Amino acid sequence: MFKFNRRTLQHIILVMMLGLLVIGSALVVGAQEENVLRVGINAPAELDPALGTADAEIILNRSIYDYLIEIAPDNSLVPNLATDWSVSDDGLTYTFNLVENAAFHDGSPFTAADVVFTYNRLKELESSALALLGDFEVEAVDDFTVQFTLADVNPDFLFGVASRFAAILKDGTESPNVLVEGDNPYVNFNGTGPFVLQDYRPGEQAVLVRNENYWREGEPLLDELQFIYIDDPLAQIDAIRSGTVDVIFRIPLDQVDALAESEGINLTEKPSNIFPAIHIRSDEGYLGEDVRIRQAFKLATDKVAINELLLNGRGIIGNNDPVGPLYGEFYNDRGDANQVTADPEAACALIAETGQERISATLYAVDAFNYADLATVLQQQWEEGCIDVEVLVRPENIYYADNEWLEVELGITGWGTRAAPLEYYTLAWASDGQWNGAHWGSPEADALIAEAQRTIDPERRVELFHQISEIFAEEGAYIIPFFQPVIGAYLDGIEGLDMHPFPGRTDFRQVTVNR
Repeated sequence: MFKFNRRTLQHIILVMMLGLLVIGSALVVGAQEENVLRVGINAPAELDPALGTADAEIILNRSIYDYLIEIAPDNSLVPNLATDWSVSDDGLTYTFNLVENAAFHDGSPFTAADVVFTYNRLKELESSALALLGDFEVEAVDDFTVQFTLADVNPDFLFGVASRFAAILKDGTESPNVLVEGDNPYVNFNGTGPFVLQDYRPGEQAVLVRNENYWREGEPLLDELQFIYIDDPLAQIDAIRSGTVDVIFRIPLDQVDALAESEGINLTEKPSNIFPAIHIRSDEGYLGEDVRIRQAFKLATDKVAINELLLNGRGIIGNNDPVGPLYGEFYNDRGDANQVTADPEAACALIAETGQERISATLYAVDAFNYADLATVLQQQWEEGCIDVEVLVRPENIYYADNEWLEVELGITGWGTRAAPLEYYTLAWASDGQWNGAHWGSPEADALIAEAQRTIDPERRVELFHQISEIFAEEGAYIIPFFQPVIGAYLDGIEGLDMHPFPGRTDFRQVTVNR
């Protein structure tokens, strides 16, 4: 007799609900213009542009708002609301010239005051954007010129300006992206961006229409952009196979081959620095406080086998440092030391040194990519290394939104591609990183990270990154089994789609639909 487990049952329920959604919306779709793009994606949880971190949150905001400058899919910096910029000889002053024809959706003109307000608000909220922005002051030189003055030289400052948290808000905005009662519930979704929010149903969908007064001539090309919220990755795949959505991102790698054989579906792949970080909480009184326990977890983890089993060899073996090969010379591949297979006997010996025969814990895993499967594989591998874990899979919008991942003793957290590799260190791998899920830090690594933040010389920066990597490998409380490409899918007739390695940054302004 076939038995339903909880995950299978949830998947079936989601598919049934999706089917009802298709039936209910069929007549509406038939009445729409053809140039409508439907994107299947997880539901957003934090809508504030300065705080939302997940793909679904970023992609909604980047459609409603604009950035001063942007990070292109090839990781280059390109103008947007800023036409150009210059840097003083001492590297402490950045001056941006702004477009003069942009307006917010409510009709008010865009000026330098909006830029000043946006970046000062990032400081007030202690947004994660500050990890790259550092210490700065910002002022309006005139209506269309803005100037940043830095406290110290910051080689990654421009990437901070282009942060995904830095969507430009109207000066004085008090409640960005907060729904209100009345005739205009979306009045607080007021950007200069290419699309205007027309309908938002939390957990269901967001419908955006073309901004007829967009400042970039001839854009956007779409008449309408819809985000259909489907949290289950397999249900997203069902949705694109049935034609309910046109685009999906972040396809689990174990589903890629089967989807590639589906008629009318095209795959798009980008190299990325996406990885699962297995963090072992290491502050006083927790599992990984003793470095021997952290080392035991690493010895019990067969990263080579994981890559073959879960990614069909598509991934690049991780070395417990978040800076992967996407970043060129900053990546420390560690040679043969990075290819060592698991040694469960050595793991058991280290645990025995701590006075324990076995250790046990609950492994929390976010329900994204194939991380639930990764948790199961780790459970099996670690058992041989005298580590017993119970796996608890958590929905992405809960695991992150409630900061549950920062509190658990043992967890798997997904990290996306960052524009500048130093951001990983300052956000999570430094002792004071606001997303330090392991609650671990090294004074030596902290000093090297601080030096990397103020060092412009590229050769010295490479040296610093490699030294930091060695500390993480020997002492750190993170295991990074692999870096994986990001793979999306789109239906025939979708043109102009250039998926970003961080899918939430994908730009839809040049996309068209010809069904």
